[in-house]
Amino acid sequence: MDRAVIEVTTDKVLYEPGEDVEINVRIRGLVSREDVDFVIMRDSKEVSRRVLQAIPPEFDYIDYVKLWDEGLYEIVIRCCGGEYRVPVMVIERPKSPTRLVLVFHNHQPIHRYPNGHYHGPWAFHHTWSSELQPLYDVGPYLLHARLIDKYRVSAAYNLSPSLLLQWGDALNNGVFLEGKDFIEYVSPRDPRMGLIREALTTYSRLAREGVIEVLTSFIAHPIAGYLIEKYGVEELLKWELRVGRETTKQFLGVEAVGAWLPELYFSEKLVDILCSEGIRYTVLDGVYHLGEKVRDRDSLFRLYRHGCLTLLFRDTALSDLLSFHLNKASNAQEADVNARRFIIEVMTRGEYAKDGVVTVALDGENWMVLPTPNPYAALLLEKIILYLSRAGVDGYILPIKPSIIIDEAHERIDELPTTSWLGSPSKWISERADVQSRLWSMAQLAISKWRVYEEVFGEDDELRMSLAMTLDSDYYWADFVNMEHVGSWAFNTVKMVDDALSALKLRIIEDGDHIEVVISNRWVKDANLIINVESQETNLEYNVRIASNSSSSIRIDRAGSMSISLLTPKSRTPIMKTIKIH
Repeated sequence: MDRAVIEVTTDKVLYEPGEDVEINVRIRGLVSREDVDFVIMRDSKEVSRRVLQAIPPEFDYIDYVKLWDEGLYEIVIRCCGGEYRVPVMVIERPKSPTRLVLVFHNHQPIHRYPNGHYHGPWAFHHTWSSELQPLYDVGPYLLHARLIDKYRVSAAYNLSPSLLLQWGDALNNGVFLEGKDFIEYVSPRDPRMGLIREALTTYSRLAREGVIEVLTSFIAHPIAGYLIEKYGVEELLKWELRVGRETTKQFLGVEAVGAWLPELYFSEKLVDILCSEGIRYTVLDGVYHLGEKVRDRDSLFRLYRHGCLTLLFRDTALSDLLSFHLNKASNAQEADVNARRFIIEVMTRGEYAKDGVVTVALDGENWMVLPTPNPYAALLLEKIILYLSRAGVDGYILPIKPSIIIDEAHERIDELPTTSWLGSPSKWISERADVQSRLWSMAQLAISKWRVYEEVFGEDDELRMSLAMTLDSDYYWADFVNMEHVGSWAFNTVKMVDDALSALKLRIIEDGDHIEVVISNRWVKDANLIINVESQETNLEYNVRIASNSSSSIRIDRAGSMSISLLTPKSRTPIMKTIKIH
């Protein structure tokens, strides 16, 4: 026989002393008369108890209770072999509410091969799918937008440029989705595309109306802090951030002033890149970045200046509580209780955040869909937003956008560790070293080739995007390493460079006591080179610029055995094998 289903809730989570607490008890599926033990507890001590009678088939009960003493209460219902506890908090309304910055990182790597086909549908699937049924009929990306629009609670969203780019590609061109046995073409006219369009337009409108704030990021989700320290790819990252910011503006109409660092991987070398692109604030980790700078309980909730940037440090414990624990709700009652726990946790930080802000920052989708989609995690999100809206009306918690407080930062923080939200790069480089070492070897080759190309031919957006696709952090993450993605884009990068370099041809024309070295350039861009001529008597260098589809030559004296090399103009890297003349 199925157990009766019991739902217990109250209208809010936070109450003033003496305020009516509306308690709702509903029991469905009763097959016999049952006693309902109705208990109110405060700080684990019983305050009141009564016994109610539940008569089949359903029992609905509403009561209004005044709780006069401050503290943490539980409404406890025992019936039908089960016990159900609902927490509420009674607390004096503060003179000013606890300010909360809620930052969701909605992102997907660009799951696309160089041929334009997608090897992963997740940017689309997590928007248009009904994976959160039976409670919701859309994926988490669209659900976020609908819930914020419904409850009008301020929040910040990093809609990663890599996600926006895929949405735009789908809407404009349709997409080819590679499956195990076939390739599915989804046309721009497919009805599912309407849900992607709804997501884009809703986020854009919410930003325009001032409900949400949008953060931007690098175009292809690189581990920027690690890459700049290990490989010195400043120019690539400058370009990635500029293109990412342009993508945010293109699809959402927003000039973003906040940036999300992928994997929260910070390096001091990123600061100038962020500042030069007009970024004014970012979010870092309260444990691994602030860590040793914590002097008192208030430290985590302060705003700090670092160069041109304002830094918000996320409350790691609270962010991880939502990401990894509360999201495991397995039914509606548990989702409601977990949402209440979150609200109470925010409120308990109020005393220490009076002059600062509580920052919660986490992925927007993964905690709802991994390892499998959980509709009750999605319900948890709705309950949190609902209770935040009520706490805001009552003056307890004020959800805000980061940009309205960044000028309040006066305390400086001069040194920050180079690390990620996990405290090290091991998740991307060594946890599965057998595979990850191969990925990074391919990445290093692609970076080296890119450097050669740009020294010779200058900037190339197509090549930079190919390299950026090679370096996307998600494909190096130990649990999702993707050799095929990294390999195909690394190969594409190397091939683009090799094709360009092979368009440079060197000819030797002998004329008595002289040699003419002729360099032809059949590439689409001008080439800058050093021609190095070495003999026993001398070592000469000639800087040459060869226009596209033209030739250039130098005439030199013949001097016995000679070596002729073509080098890049800055690093003097050979771009072909040395030519020996005897």
